[in-house]
Order: sequence, then C-alpha cells, then structure tokens
Amino acid sequence: MHRFYVPDIDDTDRSISLDGSIARQLKTVLRADAGEHIRLFDGSGSEWEVEIDHVGKNEVSTTIVSAVRPAAEPASKVTMLLGLAKPERIELAIQKCTELGAARFIPVISERVQGRNTGTPSDKRLERWQRIAIEASEQSGRATVPTVEAPVSLMEAVQAIVSEQPLLCMWELLTNDSKPLRNVLQSLDTQSQQLAALIGPPGGFNTDEARSIREAGAQLVTLGSRVLRTETAAITVMSAILYELGDLGG
Repeated sequence: MHRFYVPDIDDTDRSISLDGSIARQLKTVLRADAGEHIRLFDGSGSEWEVEIDHVGKNEVSTTIVSAVRPAAEPASKVTMLLGLAKPERIELAIQKCTELGAARFIPVISERVQGRNTGTPSDKRLERWQRIAIEASEQSGRATVPTVEAPVSLMEAVQAIVSEQPLLCMWELLTNDSKPLRNVLQSLDTQSQQLAALIGPPGGFNTDEARSIREAGAQLVTLGSRVLRTETAAITVMSAILYELGDLGG
C-alpha cells in the first residue's frame, strides 16, 4: 500500500484533502481512483489508512478508515553527524540511514571540506536532503521523519552533542586513544535513549581535530584497516549500532 507523509494531520476531522505533489503523484503517476486505500503518516509517529473519495484536477479527497500501528522505531535515538562530502554521497547516507532508523542528521564543516561541490550546502540543497529523508521514511514504513539540520562547525557540533549524549567519532587509526567499534558498542548501556556517531569527510579528520574531539568528551572509534567512503562508513556504523542494541535482527 502506498504511503505518504502529510504533516499536521487532524484526525478529529475524518476528511483529509491532499494537494500539491501528493495529489499529482496519485493522479498522474499512480492513476489512483475512488475507493482505493492509501496510508498517511504525520512524521511524528502516527499513521492512518484512508480511502480515496474523489480524485480532482488539483486535489484528492480522502476519508480516514482507521489508525494504523506503525513500524517500531529503534529504542535508541541515533544522531548522525556527517562530515561534508559531495552532495550525492551525503544523499545516499541520509537515505540509507533513514531507512535503518536514524533520528537526526547534522552536517558538519571540518578542515578537509574541499572543492565547490563540498562547500556549505545551500538552503535548496538542505531542502533536497530533507525531502530524501521524507521519501526514505515513506518507503521504509517509518511513521517518523528524521530532521536534517543546518550545517555547523565541527567543534560546535561536538560540544553540543557530548553535553547531551554519548558521541562516537570514527577515526581511521587504532591508537591508545581509539577503540574498535565492536568493543565500544558492546560496552554501551543497551537502555541508552540517545547515541550519536560522527563520520568524517573524505580524507577524514586531521590529528588536531581528532585530539580536540577526544578532549571534548567523544570516544574515538576505528572501523578497521580498510578505508571507507563517508556514506559507507555512515551506513556501516548505523547498522552496527542497531544490531548491537537489538533493533536490527535481534
């Protein structure tokens, strides 16, 4: 059954009108007709099955049939801090980590952000990234939509996060200050309500950045001897966190 994100649904009024891109998709792409059922979710955890009453030129009218129990969200809310990379790499990380259950994305600006395609993203780019998160939630059955926040400097992000929750920083070197991901995850409190992971940009963090991140209170974590792209590291870490906390295949 097709699912669509519709914020601010008022289920006290059983009638819901759909317009804009959703109406266009139902009419011209899916060729939906009266009597068909679709699902709507508000991005905050609530979902409904509705019946299409009428498909108009610019609007589709529906009636709520029943509330639906949405797919369970991960027990721990995971924030992904992503070092800026080429837009298509960030887009893939956001899409796949949303499907897995990430709660929030924060783009971070670090020393090794380079090139015209990896500078501070425009408002239009951020809107596109948020739209990718919405579409990934629609596809994956999630009734919540993670937020994509405005980019901030590396240490601004780190200092804000460590005051709220544990932060794991992916660091390519195994040193006295870093630990293998598996060891760190196995030592976590499985009842932890929040957890954050920091993924570096192409080229990773430099030594000074890694030291500042550690001194701020984050745990440096290594993913092994192979060098992973930003999006690969993000998906790997997100999957490992959920598996260890029992939310993926547990």
